[in-house]
Amino acid sequence: MNIAILLHGLTYGGILSLVMFFLIFGSLYYNPEIWLNDYPADIRKKYGPASEKTRKEKRWFSLAVFIVLLGIGAASVAQLPRLTGEQASFVPVFLNLYIIFMVFNLVDLLVFDWLIGVTIQPKFLVLRGTEGSEGYRDYGFHFRGFLKGTLISLVTSLILAGVVVLTSAGLGNW
Repeated sequence: MNIAILLHGLTYGGILSLVMFFLIFGSLYYNPEIWLNDYPADIRKKYGPASEKTRKEKRWFSLAVFIVLLGIGAASVAQLPRLTGEQASFVPVFLNLYIIFMVFNLVDLLVFDWLIGVTIQPKFLVLRGTEGSEGYRDYGFHFRGFLKGTLISLVTSLILAGVVVLTSAGLGNW
């Protein structure tokens, strides 16, 4: 692997992690119920279903996350020809995207979930009426989420790299 692609992916992974930090914690502070489906089962069961207001807010938040992921990924991929000296090819695009997504996945596990969510556990992360639930101390739940994120990152990177290479071949030099 080209060290420039590795460093490029790590840089953009850091950028993605920083932007997502503000999006995630801003939304958690505003309304932690937006993340209800990402809490452990015992907490979800104790809390009950999300409100209609929250379901609407989650749609807007999900759109913002999609735009951030797409924008940062596209900005990174757009710079690859400068690093590799060639038009888009599958392996560099795939590796770049996979590194970006895995940096975020790892930061999500270690910083967001384990350090802040489980260890520090600010009060605004605890859903009303679920205080003291065992799920708030479940490191394994978050590790399983990391493993799922690893698979999602792999599949998403493969698909997006294929799309980039196929569309760039049709567009000529990008």
